[in-house]
Amino acid sequence: MADHPGVVDAAQARWGDETLDCLLRDRVAVHPDDPAVADPSDIHLLTGRGPEEWTWSRLDQEVDRLAAQLLRHGVGRGDTVAIQLPAGVELVQTGLACWRIGATAMPLAVSLRDRTLTYRARRGGARTMVTSTRIGDYRAAEVAVALPCFPTVLAWGPEVPDGAVDLDAAAPTPDEPAAYLSQVRVRPDDRAALLWTACDGELPYRHRDLRDAGSEVTGATLTNTPGPTCPTDFPGVVAPWLRSGCRLVHPETVRPETAHPAHPARPNHPQVGTAATPETPGLTGSGRTPRP
Repeated sequence: MADHPGVVDAAQARWGDETLDCLLRDRVAVHPDDPAVADPSDIHLLTGRGPEEWTWSRLDQEVDRLAAQLLRHGVGRGDTVAIQLPAGVELVQTGLACWRIGATAMPLAVSLRDRTLTYRARRGGARTMVTSTRIGDYRAAEVAVALPCFPTVLAWGPEVPDGAVDLDAAAPTPDEPAAYLSQVRVRPDDRAALLWTACDGELPYRHRDLRDAGSEVTGATLTNTPGPTCPTDFPGVVAPWLRSGCRLVHPETVRPETAHPAHPARPNHPQVGTAATPETPGLTGSGRTPRP
């Protein structure tokens, strides 16, 4: 390698300039039709919506769809977006959509309520919330709309409350993120995520911090067993999954007392991907499944 310093320097320069969205785009380019991420099979008990599994291509398109909505409602590079969603495809989609346009993802535990939500939103500078109409018996979107700290609330699910943007009904505008990124450059040293300790301590992460974090994945499946809002485990899941191109799955975590029995189908976007069924293998597995 010492005989080809130009090749080495070019590779190092590209890696040094990469953001988390670059990792996603690499995965889409290499294996667009491979499975990328799956809901827990019991997600309907929390949100009333059936589980899905998305390919890398479908994930990329859904990320563009949500990124366009964020841009349309005033979110851009340097802004912080609060996210209160159960672990699954929409939580992953929201984080990636923030990173695509240079916004900071601030995932919040689904157990948090008015006072803590307000405190963290104000401390973190978040004025936009992405959530679900229901998380078990908790009407998350309705609560967010009522909080003055969130002038903009975007929500998935049935019965979206007045004052919130219905993401299921939002018209796709796939070219909007590309047009925005032609004028704005997201950089590796931009803040990508803001997590919180149990004592309300702030833990910011740059794209560079998360991009280089965690161990390499050797299996075809990575199970996201730690909570998505856990500051000690979050960096060890996101980047290894994006770097490896494996399938990210989420185990069942619903307690019966928090479940919501409704189970309507999600809006169908037939141009991309395939919906999963509760019987999809691997949705509730643990650890890593070796590649064949």
